[in-house]
Amino acid sequence: MKPKLLFLVVSIFYFLNLSAEDNYLNKIRQNPLPYHFSSFAEYLLNGNYSRDFQTTDPPTGTVRQTAEFEQMEGVLVVYPLGIPVSAIAEMSEDAKVYTIVTSSSQTSCQNAYQNAGVNLANCEFINAGTDTYWVRDFGPWFISNDNQIEIVDFPYNRPRPLDDEIPVIVANYLGINYYGMNVEHTGGNYMCDGNFVGASTDLVYDENPGLTSAQIADYFQSYLGIDTYHVTIDPLDDYIKHIDCWGKFLDVDKVLIGQVPETDYRYEDYEFVADYFADQISAWGNHYQVYRVYTPGGNIATPYTNSLILNKKVFLPVSGSQWDDEAIASYEEAMPGYEIIPVSSYGWYDTDALHCRTRGVADREMLYISHSPLLGEQDYQEEYVIQSDIIPYSGANVYTDSLIVYYQIDGGDFIPVVMTNVSGNTYSAVIPGQEEGTEICYYIHAADASGKSADHPFIGAADPHDFVVVNAPEPAELVVDPVTVNLVLPQNQSDFTILELSNIGGMSLSYTLNESAEWLTLDPLSGTIEGGDTDEITLSFDTNGMAAGDYTCNITINDDREVTTVPVNLTVTAVNNDGNLPGNVPALNNYPNPFNPCTTISFELPHNSRIELSIKNIKGQKIRTLVRGEKIAGKHQILWNGTDTLGNQVSSGVYFVYMDVHDDLTDYISVKKVVMLK
Repeated sequence: MKPKLLFLVVSIFYFLNLSAEDNYLNKIRQNPLPYHFSSFAEYLLNGNYSRDFQTTDPPTGTVRQTAEFEQMEGVLVVYPLGIPVSAIAEMSEDAKVYTIVTSSSQTSCQNAYQNAGVNLANCEFINAGTDTYWVRDFGPWFISNDNQIEIVDFPYNRPRPLDDEIPVIVANYLGINYYGMNVEHTGGNYMCDGNFVGASTDLVYDENPGLTSAQIADYFQSYLGIDTYHVTIDPLDDYIKHIDCWGKFLDVDKVLIGQVPETDYRYEDYEFVADYFADQISAWGNHYQVYRVYTPGGNIATPYTNSLILNKKVFLPVSGSQWDDEAIASYEEAMPGYEIIPVSSYGWYDTDALHCRTRGVADREMLYISHSPLLGEQDYQEEYVIQSDIIPYSGANVYTDSLIVYYQIDGGDFIPVVMTNVSGNTYSAVIPGQEEGTEICYYIHAADASGKSADHPFIGAADPHDFVVVNAPEPAELVVDPVTVNLVLPQNQSDFTILELSNIGGMSLSYTLNESAEWLTLDPLSGTIEGGDTDEITLSFDTNGMAAGDYTCNITINDDREVTTVPVNLTVTAVNNDGNLPGNVPALNNYPNPFNPCTTISFELPHNSRIELSIKNIKGQKIRTLVRGEKIAGKHQILWNGTDTLGNQVSSGVYFVYMDVHDDLTDYISVKKVVMLK
């Protein structure tokens, strides 16, 4: 085909592809390069323009590409506008609007802004020519290089010479460093998470046939700090193959994916990419949370993933479709705490909307918080250390009393904990351990002397990090047995084990003697036991002046989840002032043991004695007296029918038979443990 004939065919194709919306846009811009043209058609119409792209060495510092949902100082747009001026007015309320405009049209732009109520104090104008207003596609990519905002450029995948120079012009205007990465690309086909992860469709491979996928990945790592580069199919099945037509990172671990009805031939492809991201691990170590928004397209556009996140606002393109309200609801669910602002226009396409026509400008003085959050299920710990790097890009000092971790237990009020400096820009705070199944939510807040403040995650309390405590140890099982001690008095101090704690599982338990007795001291009076499989508390006592009998006090154990008060029982079985025990201290026996419902208690007295034979429970409480009075020397048997003083049958468990004996030679007590088993 001859060149003139080919040009005629392409021109006819061009006019046939112009919709009413194209005509409207061209009236306000007289744009000779319509969005619907393929790059091939543009090359034919534009003289096969090829930019002499200047490749530079990559940055030499620590590189991190900033994400759309990070702090922005402003937004970049092109005049004549491709978005409603009312949206510019909303953006200018709390962000700077950088407008690329020719010197001859700047006055008309300012007048249009003023008439629409735009905050002109928040407007700056960059004088430059452009071919189109699709600044997302040709605009600069912002990186943080050793905590300084810089720009990376690439050969634009359209033959638009004025557009292609804009990254250099913006870098010069902002006074920041510029790098040239020789990978043909376009901003609409790229998104990143601010944590070294990026994503595109396989258009990036189509447009760089001279590079392998590994070489492209190397470029992205060297220039942008991207360690993980997801390259997917294009479920939209349209000529443009831009990822922002069907997907969007909303946070480090959140991604929005379009959705079409099951009857749509593209349904399986949309589900494929949704499942793909759901199976991937985010930079925070959890699986991506995949949110869906219904984007069936058609006569009325539904370009809902083609939105702009600008600080705590989301500008959502709507076009009067019946699905607009549902799209708003999808964003509200995925991004709690953000203000969702519908931007209505009949200038939107399914392949071209608000995201394509704007470009966030990373905040050169951002207060950056780097933190790997605790998410999902977390094993029980006595304390959870929340550590982060807090870096003011402005160089201003942070306010140390503003560096706070706010945490929340099971939906309660947020509790502040001031962070302490670990070293350099690293700070930490501690959230105390909680019991099994507890949900802990938290966020980090910081402020600096430049007036900046920041939260992590970005939206703070409205959508905090959260995790659930699992694998907490069982509460300590306190096993208490009355202690029987045979004493020869007078004598020096003795030590004995008063209680045993089992199943502690590594916890630290605090203890306090909360009912003192002259005969007993706890050394120290309170303290901590470092948990193991089994631990014991040892009490010491002074026997001076003690007589045979029972001695009691209480000890409190606190394991941070519950407080247990344990009765401590000591029984002194014999006292003899001449320092010698009687030759025959009688032993108690019973049969059967365990028993139900009766047991026979037997003992032998060496002398005629006064005795009291009683039954006590495990707490040391007397529940039944079987014998009280004089008994002659010799063997004796007493039947206990398992009832208390009131005649009630006792429950299953451990009981103790106490025999308190007094005769002319000495006093002593014998104790026998018996078990009622039902």
